[in-house]
Amino acid sequence: MTIRKTVFAAGLAMLLILVASVAISALRINDIRIGGPLHTKSREAADLVADILPPPEYVIEPYLEASMLMRDPSRAEATSRRITALKAAYDDRHQHWLESDIDPVVKRAVTVETHTPAQRFWQELQGRFLPAARQGDTAAMQQSFERLSAHYAAHRAAVDRTVTLANGYGQRLNEKATASLSESMRLLGVLALLLLALVVGFCAMVIFRIVRPIGSMTTLMQRMGRGEMDIENPHEQRKDELGETARALQSIVHYVEEKARADSEREMAVQRRVVSSLGAALARLKDGGLNHRIAEEFPEAYVQLRDDYNLAAAAMSEAISTVMASIGRVSNSASEINAAITELAQRTEIQANSLQETATALRDLNDTVQHTAGAAQEAASTVTSAQAEAQGNTIIVSETVGAMDRIASSTRQIVPITEVIDRLAHQTHLLSLNASVEAARAGEAGKGFAVVSDEVRNLATNSADAAQQVKSLIEQCADQVGEGVTLVGRSGEAFDTVMAKVLAISEIIGRIATSAQEQAERLAQISGAIGGMDRVTQQNAAMGEECNAAARMLANEADQLRQLVGRFDIGPAGLPGSPPARRLAA
Repeated sequence: MTIRKTVFAAGLAMLLILVASVAISALRINDIRIGGPLHTKSREAADLVADILPPPEYVIEPYLEASMLMRDPSRAEATSRRITALKAAYDDRHQHWLESDIDPVVKRAVTVETHTPAQRFWQELQGRFLPAARQGDTAAMQQSFERLSAHYAAHRAAVDRTVTLANGYGQRLNEKATASLSESMRLLGVLALLLLALVVGFCAMVIFRIVRPIGSMTTLMQRMGRGEMDIENPHEQRKDELGETARALQSIVHYVEEKARADSEREMAVQRRVVSSLGAALARLKDGGLNHRIAEEFPEAYVQLRDDYNLAAAAMSEAISTVMASIGRVSNSASEINAAITELAQRTEIQANSLQETATALRDLNDTVQHTAGAAQEAASTVTSAQAEAQGNTIIVSETVGAMDRIASSTRQIVPITEVIDRLAHQTHLLSLNASVEAARAGEAGKGFAVVSDEVRNLATNSADAAQQVKSLIEQCADQVGEGVTLVGRSGEAFDTVMAKVLAISEIIGRIATSAQEQAERLAQISGAIGGMDRVTQQNAAMGEECNAAARMLANEADQLRQLVGRFDIGPAGLPGSPPARRLAA
């Protein structure tokens, strides 16, 4: 956390604590002030006790005991003990008020004006009234009680005057306490405002006199860190620690500037000497002197630069020597390449002629194979059509066999029907016989019925004969249908055999067509490859001519390169195996 944030947080915490303290103090003082919640509750409790219990300084309770004893003298002993206790309490409170530090007027009223009639009351009560009560002397008790009443009345008048004085005294005390509390509250408020102003002033002083100057100096130091040295520090004139820090910082800046200037001058001198030596060496290198080396001592930071130059010169000397040797080999190789390319061009021309003849023959063979493949495709199409028609006939034969089977089944179903008709004819014949018997029994009355029974018997006989004929015809038809089914089944088997052979022929012709097509494609590929070889051969021939020209050009370039390299002075130090070359290799 920055100082600014720390100071702000501390000031804010102090302010919050101050406000909280003032608020809590005000609340506590408000609770305990005269007329406040605690004082009010305490006063109500005292008033409650005063309302419930009579004060010991007021002889109303002994007077009440005497009044009750007048009505019932038999309570003399108990009343005597009660009055003795009340007298002890009265004397104790009277001694307390004698020793108290209250207003003298109120104290005199309590200890003298109310005490004098009370003392006469106690003397009368204990000296005359109680002894008369113990003796049961009612007349003496009556006379003593009248004197007690006079003393009580005088005491009560004095108590009323004392209460008035005490209330006035209490009112004055309350007013004084209220005034004192108000003055204390005002003083506390003034102190709180002064403390608040002190906290705010302290925070402002810290921010404006410490935090902001520190931030300003931080910015100046950051600018110095970026290389800005010509900066005016506005805090140098201050007389506190920040002024001392600013002046110390400015001294550091001056020291750094002087040291940087001195270091820069020394470095420039060294660099000028190094540049001078290196420039002379490079001038010698420009003129072709590859055998020159820098022997001058360099500072440690530039030793690597000197060694790199010497190694580079040695490497260039060795490279030039190698180039010169390579130039001779390149020139010889160019002559050999020229002769080889010339011979290759002649062979390539012969090969091109042979490839052209081969390509012509392959094109003719390809045309023939394409024709054969077309014929095979047509044959395959014809066989496929025949196969489709045969499959159609096979389906028709299968459907015919199914129809014949259904006819045979229907014919077999007719036979039971004829049997039923035959049984019906037989039963009808029996019925006609029974009718004839019954008609004979009936005599003349049954003659008409006998004629009907004869007709029915004839009809049953004719029906039975017709049923036998139909059955014979159906059996003949069933036999003929069975023969037809057998013949149709044999025809179906023959068609299946024909279909199998047709499928075999179709497969063979398909393979022939596929093989012919593959041969045509392969021949086309071979023809394309031959054509490509022909083109490549033609390109090789053209490339041979180009290579021949390039070889001649390479020989010319080698001659020119030999002339250029001859300008360099490599000396014995640049030859292979010399010390510089060994260092470079290392």
